[in-house]
This record gives sequence, structure tokens and C-alpha cells, in this order.
Amino acid sequence: MKNGKHSRTAQNGTHLLRIHKLHLGLYARVASELGVSPSYVSLVANGIRRSEKIEKVLIQEIAKIHASAR
Repeated sequence: MKNGKHSRTAQNGTHLLRIHKLHLGLYARVASELGVSPSYVSLVANGIRRSEKIEKVLIQEIAKIHASAR
């Protein structure tokens, strides 16, 4: 498009893909750090199970990802 809308959309898409790549392995990193399985981390992240320790580390990791994506 000539009005720049397509360009902004493409830039936003590229940014989202970069953030998505940073999230890859998130559950595995958290699981490794805490000595639990990635599937258990996933259950906590999705609200099926509850663990304050895992939630805290997930939030810290996500904050790091978003800080580095800027």
C-alpha cells in the first residue's frame, strides 16, 4: 500500500516474530532452573496447576524477554 499501512503492519509482524523466537524454550529454561519438567511449567503457565515459585520465575523470564525485544 502507498499510505504506509502495509509497511507498519510488516514491521509489527517482524517485531512479533522476533519476540516469539525469544519465547521459544521458555518453559524448558524455567524447568531446568527449577528442576521440574517443562510440561509441569506449561501446566502452571496455563493455570491448570499452581506454583508460586514457577510463576515467579516465568514472570522474571518474560520480563527479560520483553526488555531485550525493545
